[in-house]
Amino acid sequence: MPVLLTDKERALFAHAKEFSLANFAPYAAQWEEARSLPAETVELVRKNGFFGIGSPVELGGGGYSYLETALTYEGLAHGDGGFAFFVQLHNNIAFELATFYETTDTVKKLVPEMVRGEKLTAFALTDDDGGSDPFATTAYAEERDDGFHLFGEKSWVSNSVNAEYFSVFVKDGTPKGMVMLLVHCDTPGFEVKEDIRRIGGNVMSCGRIKMDDVVVSKDFLLSRKGFKEALRAIDVARIFVPAIAVGVAQRAIDITAKHLATRCSFGTPILNNQAPQFELAELTAEVEAARWLAYHTASVKDSGANVSLMAAKNKLFGPDMALRVTTRCGQWFGAKSCEYDSEITRCINMARTMKILDGSTEMQKIVIGREIEKNARA
Repeated sequence: MPVLLTDKERALFAHAKEFSLANFAPYAAQWEEARSLPAETVELVRKNGFFGIGSPVELGGGGYSYLETALTYEGLAHGDGGFAFFVQLHNNIAFELATFYETTDTVKKLVPEMVRGEKLTAFALTDDDGGSDPFATTAYAEERDDGFHLFGEKSWVSNSVNAEYFSVFVKDGTPKGMVMLLVHCDTPGFEVKEDIRRIGGNVMSCGRIKMDDVVVSKDFLLSRKGFKEALRAIDVARIFVPAIAVGVAQRAIDITAKHLATRCSFGTPILNNQAPQFELAELTAEVEAARWLAYHTASVKDSGANVSLMAAKNKLFGPDMALRVTTRCGQWFGAKSCEYDSEITRCINMARTMKILDGSTEMQKIVIGREIEKNARA
């Protein structure tokens, strides 16, 4: 486990942070209001090599370790947590297609374009009936001679509007069975419905899809163990979402310190007073603790060890920390923290969103609590 970052790791973080502050931060309020993914910024991300960072080099990726990838997402989150999450989501799907599954030759031919960000992807796991219990989904597949026939709906589908390919999880008709399929957005019977407006992160769409006898060739079967693969994919997300939370929280502290250093009250800059100094000192320590938990979790994954329990702890702590930190920072902005388009408001809203993404805070407590019970009984 690293106790100090290497020069390369520090440089990767610094580059991502500098890029995001220059190319995300000035436009984040506009993106949030427009609720649209800016094509020109997606192209900039592509040209600067942020797509495919964790995927194998031979497939057009960057070959980054999990730790290097987490550092990059932390840096990107300084400019806008929502856009950083979009990059992370797409990269995770492309990485999983490249490395997790025994994919067919048909899918293998598509993977390099996904890794490079030329074909965008979406993740369709949950629905209104399922929530934190993916198997409670009512969406299902019937396997026939001509392929899989898909029926039902999925909700909270990340990147639903802009994706060309969807990673879809549906029941297969057997007890506790799910299949995972890759579905093209133009497949007959496949409909992308409304984009759900959320409190934050609206630069990336997140909507509903409807499947009315969508026929998917068996060449696009990703796994017959869909539930297991969904959990494995979520473990990866629970490494990286907390890294984004750290970046958002640190950005909140940075802009709060600058605000307090330049705003005067009763004849002196507010930051000259002990109360805000003490407050920011406490918040900085909280961010640092979450930062190194995120780094440690990524390093555990890099070691090849099972990361599920550590990832749950990481996902529990990081977003909780981010919401505490951003909310307390917002208090120092006074009424400005109530303005819809202020940066501190976006930080608070993104932090709140991350407590739900890829498994709610409560789900992480269940995972950790079961391990505590098992150890106690042993």
